[in-house]
Amino acid sequence: SIRNRLLEVRSVCVKTDRYRNLIRNIEAEIEQLMLTVTSIIYGRSKVAIVHPSHLQYFHFSPKNDYNGSTNQGFIKLISMEKSGKMRSFNVAVVGLSGTEKEKGQAGVGKSCLCNRFMAALADDYSVDHISVLSQTDFSGRVVNNDHFLYWGEATKTSEDGIDFLFQVIEQTEFIDDATFQPFKGSKMEPYAKRCSATKITSAEKLMYICKNQLGIEREYEQKLLPDGKISIDGFLCVFDVSSVPSRTVEKQVESVSGILNNLIKTKKPVVLVTTKNDDANETYVKEAEKLVGKKEYKGGILMVETSAHENINVDVAFIVLAQLIDRTRGRARILPFIEAARVRKEILDQSTEALQSLIRCQVSDYRATWSQTSKKLFQHKEFMHFVELFGMDSAQRLFKRHLKKLQDEHFAKRVQGYMDMLPDILQEMFPDVTALRDLKKKVWLQLRIKEHPEFNQYFYECPEDVPWTECDLDDANETRIPYEVLDTSEAEKTYKNHVSGLQQEQKRLEWKKQFKQLLEDTGYVTPGKALSEVRVLFMGRECFEALSEMDCQHIYDQHQKEIIEKAKHNFQELLLEHADLFYHFKSIAPEGTITQDDIKEITDALQDDSRYKALDRIDQDRKLMLFQHLGFVHCPIREHCPAFPNCMDALIERILRTRAHRPSSWNHSSQWRLNSDNNQLNLVILGIDGLAEELANEIRVQCDEDEYELDCHLYTLDYRIIDGDVSLPENSFKGTDFLPNGCFCVYSNPETFEYIRESLEKTLLSNLEQDDRLPFQGLPIVILFLPDPSVDESDILRLREEGQSLSDSLQCPFIDRFTPALIAELMGQLIQSIHHRAVFLNVYQSILECSEPDIRIIMCMFCGDPYSVENVLGPLLSHQCCFLSGDRSIILETFLDDSKRKVEVIISSFHGANAFREELVHGFILVYSAKRRASLATLNAFSMNIPNLPIQVLAVTDTGGANAFFTNDLSHLLITEGNATADRLKAHFMTSVSSCQQK
Repeated sequence: SIRNRLLEVRSVCVKTDRYRNLIRNIEAEIEQLMLTVTSIIYGRSKVAIVHPSHLQYFHFSPKNDYNGSTNQGFIKLISMEKSGKMRSFNVAVVGLSGTEKEKGQAGVGKSCLCNRFMAALADDYSVDHISVLSQTDFSGRVVNNDHFLYWGEATKTSEDGIDFLFQVIEQTEFIDDATFQPFKGSKMEPYAKRCSATKITSAEKLMYICKNQLGIEREYEQKLLPDGKISIDGFLCVFDVSSVPSRTVEKQVESVSGILNNLIKTKKPVVLVTTKNDDANETYVKEAEKLVGKKEYKGGILMVETSAHENINVDVAFIVLAQLIDRTRGRARILPFIEAARVRKEILDQSTEALQSLIRCQVSDYRATWSQTSKKLFQHKEFMHFVELFGMDSAQRLFKRHLKKLQDEHFAKRVQGYMDMLPDILQEMFPDVTALRDLKKKVWLQLRIKEHPEFNQYFYECPEDVPWTECDLDDANETRIPYEVLDTSEAEKTYKNHVSGLQQEQKRLEWKKQFKQLLEDTGYVTPGKALSEVRVLFMGRECFEALSEMDCQHIYDQHQKEIIEKAKHNFQELLLEHADLFYHFKSIAPEGTITQDDIKEITDALQDDSRYKALDRIDQDRKLMLFQHLGFVHCPIREHCPAFPNCMDALIERILRTRAHRPSSWNHSSQWRLNSDNNQLNLVILGIDGLAEELANEIRVQCDEDEYELDCHLYTLDYRIIDGDVSLPENSFKGTDFLPNGCFCVYSNPETFEYIRESLEKTLLSNLEQDDRLPFQGLPIVILFLPDPSVDESDILRLREEGQSLSDSLQCPFIDRFTPALIAELMGQLIQSIHHRAVFLNVYQSILECSEPDIRIIMCMFCGDPYSVENVLGPLLSHQCCFLSGDRSIILETFLDDSKRKVEVIISSFHGANAFREELVHGFILVYSAKRRASLATLNAFSMNIPNLPIQVLAVTDTGGANAFFTNDLSHLLITEGNATADRLKAHFMTSVSSCQQK
């Protein structure tokens, strides 16, 4: 528990030298405790001799299984105690020293070599050490007025498992920061001679830890040089193989040669340690090799290549020296620097990978903190080993790198999610290229998006001082995209892809149009022909080559469908144009029995026509259509009509249901009739610009207390003046206490006429259509035109014609003359209209009393003819006394000569006229289109079976008969043939225009 707590404290304080000293003091106290426990275990009377450095290995690596470590845990410590007293090796590290003139701008690496050897943890290693001091620091207990440093003690284990205890001093030369000359110590011999001393004394000298220790020694661990003296057993002579400014290799070789010569004289083992091999100059390395190979050294000096910064071969140099001192210890294998660096790199890589795996396993949230995570990592040996090799800062950097990766992955995932949504949003907001025509740069896209009415549906904006990556996105319901995401390269790429896609789609649509046009313009693409048969003819055409096989096939199939439908329609017209042929077979085989010879005869008659040949590749469909037509001719029913669902019989029924009068609605039309008891006359006066008010005043002038006398009848008048929007309740024609009997509509110029026309449409016509009544059966109306003096003559004529046309449509009186008796004329016309409608209500009763009409006429029209059936029937349906007598029949009450006659008109298709064969018929009206051969052909075939009865032949044209006759070849031909048919039938012939109703 003490060790774990110490590790936590060290992780927080390791960067601060002051606190590091406190930690070392704690370690020293724990050392004494553990040595005492060890002594008690083995029953010894005094504490076992264990070097303090063992304690730091024991604390920070409870059981280290990694290659290259000297610590084997507490069990190893006990086994070492069992073996007896461990020998101590006192080593002096020497090398080029002095002022910048002697050593150049940097030292040779003696201090770094010692620091790396003594420091078990990477965090205890420093690259910055003392060489220039103040007089005070030089006199302090650490330097102690000597030109050497005591680095303390350390225990190392060789590859053979043998432990070595080292005490290390560094022979150097300190420079006065005032004079920049070496301090004058107790013995001022030349460095080459002084560094070879084997008996070193310095009373009360403290162990050196770091340069910050100077001046505040009490705040660091205070460890004395034992007994104030040390006897050197061997030397490590340092040779810097890196290039240093102001130091030549010759100068270093000269200095090191002098040092080695003095060291050899001591008869103590010497190892030449080349430093900074991680930045080695090959020339320097060769000079070092030459140096140890001198004859006078007789091969007695070994060379070890090291790098203190990279911690390569540092321990090996000391162990090799120890083995030279104690020859019974065997000889360590010295690896060349390159191989040792590779081994070291493998150890570092393995540790790095182990920690990375651990961090990946332990940390999955990019918002994790180092303080919390490091507490968890302390429980894992992978983390402890990494910290030992690299230090806490490196571990934290690895952690931050992992966090950065997690963060990048998190935001990349978010951005990818947004990018998955963005194409659909862009398609919704900018569905075509025209919407993006002016958007050449992304910034314009952003502006256009922000101005789009659906912006808030798809995007949201973060506060100005908060980037979108830091917005709180814990709301799972937020599915919109941060607006700032449009600044990313991914958004720009998505936008460009969208634009490119739209452009490509536009090109594709254009190519499809061109290919479709090519098919339409090409005569060799006929109904039923496969694309494979004509593909070679399209080779080299851009529209064909650019489209996919699927697109080409789809367009070709659509085109085939269209031309097949057109060809079938044309073939059907061919069959209809030969109506006489089919009616002939119907007459000779009324039971519908058709032989193969009959089919052949029909085929022979049709086969030379191009419309027949167009279906050669789909002969089965052609035969089916032929058989269906034969079936229809023999048994004509509406569902089998070629024009179905627009069979003429169905059209006629629909028109008659909506246009013909229905007696059932007449009993609702009596509210405007006058009451014989009081003769109350309620008048609606409609007009703007004061016209209605002026007319009401004129009527009042000729009244006596609102009573008006006309033809010896006295009428009590009430008025409702309307000059506003009639769709509003206050301008309604009738109210709860006002039911109108009639209406005067007055106008004087185009504006006032437009007002009464629109008002009548809004009120009378719409209501009457809902009630299923025609206008003349509704409220009696009189239209009055009083020209404004400011209106010119041409406008007056036009307004008079429009007023007359409106009155004709409503079947009401129209007055356009201003006379002194105008009011009397107005009132007379209104009273007459009211009485006329009252009389008309009784007409139907008289009609019902006589079930048989005086005259019955069948009117036949051909299915599918290109004219307005409603306009053709208009003269009949607009008759004042026209009402419905059946689904396809109407009755007209009209005067013929001087006699009043009831005329029934049965309106039917040609094929449906057979249903009325049993009826007593007095005549026929045969209608055909002057634009369609089949229409006249069917009329001719139908007329063959008509008995000798009066017939009216009616040719319907787009324009006037004479105009159509001279401007259109087909119309000219069909009108001529129709006239000839009328002559053959001794019938009347006339033409009608389909675009307007005839009178």
